[in-house]
Amino acid sequence: HDKIIIETKSLLGQPDLCVSGCFKDDRIVFWTWMFSNYFMEKLSPREQDDMLFYVRRKPSYVSPDQSEGKKVEVEVYRRDSKKLPGLGDPDIDWEESVYLNLILMKLDYVVTCAVCTRSDAGDIHIHRKKSQQVYASPSKHAMDSKGEESKMSYPNIFFMIDNFEEVFCDMTVGEGEMVCVELVASDKGNVFQGVVFQGSIRYEALKKVYDNRVRKRPLQTHTPWRTVQFTPIEP
Repeated sequence: HDKIIIETKSLLGQPDLCVSGCFKDDRIVFWTWMFSNYFMEKLSPREQDDMLFYVRRKPSYVSPDQSEGKKVEVEVYRRDSKKLPGLGDPDIDWEESVYLNLILMKLDYVVTCAVCTRSDAGDIHIHRKKSQQVYASPSKHAMDSKGEESKMSYPNIFFMIDNFEEVFCDMTVGEGEMVCVELVASDKGNVFQGVVFQGSIRYEALKKVYDNRVRKRPLQTHTPWRTVQFTPIEP
């Protein structure tokens, strides 16, 4: 998300950055300007999703040292809603709101799952692999139970694969093999790409997790590595 942040000093020096009165904090001025221009007005493309995400920090408790704790919530509005938080609202974390909308709306994501083996020399050999476009979300739901309500996960970002069984039905893994996962993000023009996550898990570890779950829920069966969750990224 750093690609969009350019020439910060020159932007802060422009008098028209104060989009809703005068702010004491130049950081609020800058990030409010970024949010307004890149997601609400001039620089937001027509094909952009009409949803806007706001990160709100509310006082939630007072610690023993009298410092105030903050409860973080994500609020979602349509761009044409009359209930949008005012630009410069001090309870909105405008910097994180810019990052969150950038992650959710300005980037495309593709996850690749591969069944591989490693040679004695350390080389990786790919036997089967498939790729699928996925979508970032600030909420999550269990992959092994359909119909369950989503729960807010922010600041963790999850990438759900709702049609997992359909796409990866023939991705079986056996002894001596491992499952490798790679998540790649790219801009809408596919000019810039970056690896968000890479990881692997061996068959033996995967089978152990699967066997434990089968013992706990003997009436249910699942594709062994379908229910393994990987650590999400944070914006």
